[in-house]
Amino acid sequence: MADMRNAKIFQPIKIGGRTFKNRVMMAPMTLSIEAMDGGVSPELQQHYIERAEGGVAILEMDAVTVDLGYLYRGPTTCMDDDSYIPAFKEFTDKLHAAGGALFPQVTHPGPESIIGYFGQNPPGPSVYINDNGHYTREMDKDEIHAVIKQYGAACRRAELAGCDGISLHCAHAYMMPGAFLSPLRNFRSDEYGGSIDNRARFVCEVIDEIRRNVSPGFPIIMRVSGSERYPGGNTLDDMLYILPKIVAHGVDALEISGGTQYEAPWTIIPGHGEPRGANVHEASAIKQVVDVPVYVVGKIENLVYGNELIERGLVDGITLGRPLLADPDIVKKTYEGRLDDIAPCASCCGGCVSRTAEDQVAKCNINPRVCRETVYPRERGKADKRKKVLVIGGGPGGLMAAKTAAERGHIVTLWEKDKDYGGQVNLASRAPGKQDDMKWIQYLIVQCRKLGVELVNGREATVESVKEFAPEAVIIATGATPMIPNIPGISNHAIVTAQDFLTGKHPIVEGRVCILGGGIVALETAEVVEQFHRYQGHDDLFMDIVEMLPIMAQDLCANNREPMMRRLRAAGVHMYTRTKVVEYRGNSVVVEKEDGSLVEMGPYDHILFSMGTKSYNPFGEELAEFVPEVKVVGDAKLARRVVMLPEKALMLLWNFN
Repeated sequence: MADMRNAKIFQPIKIGGRTFKNRVMMAPMTLSIEAMDGGVSPELQQHYIERAEGGVAILEMDAVTVDLGYLYRGPTTCMDDDSYIPAFKEFTDKLHAAGGALFPQVTHPGPESIIGYFGQNPPGPSVYINDNGHYTREMDKDEIHAVIKQYGAACRRAELAGCDGISLHCAHAYMMPGAFLSPLRNFRSDEYGGSIDNRARFVCEVIDEIRRNVSPGFPIIMRVSGSERYPGGNTLDDMLYILPKIVAHGVDALEISGGTQYEAPWTIIPGHGEPRGANVHEASAIKQVVDVPVYVVGKIENLVYGNELIERGLVDGITLGRPLLADPDIVKKTYEGRLDDIAPCASCCGGCVSRTAEDQVAKCNINPRVCRETVYPRERGKADKRKKVLVIGGGPGGLMAAKTAAERGHIVTLWEKDKDYGGQVNLASRAPGKQDDMKWIQYLIVQCRKLGVELVNGREATVESVKEFAPEAVIIATGATPMIPNIPGISNHAIVTAQDFLTGKHPIVEGRVCILGGGIVALETAEVVEQFHRYQGHDDLFMDIVEMLPIMAQDLCANNREPMMRRLRAAGVHMYTRTKVVEYRGNSVVVEKEDGSLVEMGPYDHILFSMGTKSYNPFGEELAEFVPEVKVVGDAKLARRVVMLPEKALMLLWNFN
């Protein structure tokens, strides 16, 4: 594809009194690399600087609090004291040198502040239970006025610190302004509640106070839900009525998001199978009633699509979130027409949205450097010695290992025993809405080939074939195999796994189906079974899913889990939790219920085992007897979520000499 240098998305845009080089904005995202003291950590600085170097015009910084006494989800950048200005100014100077403009998302976390964990009730417009499970308290008018003053003072500091404007978060029925604006949170009967004009009063007074504290023309961008998409919440009609009034107070651009944080977070960050451009309809309607630029956020997967929205006059600019985690250079690469070099976001809601209790720092399935930019810098030298490297296995871990080793200057060959690359991702992508996951594999294949990696499919490695190949280093990325528990009756009958069905070894055309295990693979397999039944014209599907834990797919983020659960329920799938399989009888199973009772379930025409996976390394220590260097990566080392595989491969090979 030819470059897009003349595309409208790359034309300048004026917001307030300032002009910005293109129409791409980076969304504010909680990364958990913010500093504990409220400053801008070196890790956070480098993360933003790389996106600025990659061509983004405006970068929104997530949740810069006006009061350090109120933190949002842990470490939070702060602007509640003049002492923060000098260090912040050093950061904005660096960002400007990198070509970007900084818009801190100045906010008071209010109802979402974590003080509830310390025995205090977070302040809000009214009393309700927040998404942390804590009761908020209704603010009195003196406190409201004090918070409004804090907004003005914080924005004055932001301008003194060299920021190019500020972003005001009023979306998703959460944090202070969004909560006041939403009828889902604001139950007041005074002048700050009731009608939509009254609910907007807090927001308007905040804007007025900011305007009194900053220079004329200093831009204010307001983020708002075009529709809260929940019964009783703000609708598009509400926004069409109130936004022109709010803009008149001094807003220079609108950024249209959608949904609510508590009731349906997947409406804010759409996951697998959700349509792209989630908020385009609302944004284009709002653009017709205001006279300021309108940006849209929400599954804008790439700049080609974003440019189409702008060229058609639906919006004036786009905001990218997760695509800029996957590839910080997406803007520059698109501008140059290097589309196949863009690491693609597949809207998987993996480590960017769902974090583990052990590690809250954001991750990305396709970009293992996310939030680790200071540990793994962009530029690194070649290895001290160029080696002949063999990678065994073409899943995400193996492909990332091959790519990384080739970037280090090694001569790399990859063997994959199957005809297709991708490993477990190849199977996962068979589920409805997950086809985009294969974008990762295609990207890694293209990059490996560009780097000179010899990719060989249909070749299974053996000790003898590796010895004959005579590599100086071997990277074992042979993945994982299904785990079959040792339960009574298991040795007396044939076993069929979910993988057998997904690979076509065990087709299911019709009949009664039971899936043992309720993890992510099990539920995705159930969706494939249901879809296949429907496409075959059968409407008599009977399917049970049996899980011993209290919740199905507990490791799957809500953005994907809840829509999937709704689809399965709508299809009539029966899901049993706290139900343990204690005996396998071939066409039925005996389970132990939560109360200790034993129940036989069945008979079934098909029983699929989906009870996890275990590492598969067929070589053990044998290769080390004749290969100077042997490394094990990915599931072959430890079966885990896909988000960990590229990262572990990168960590292992970064200093591979």
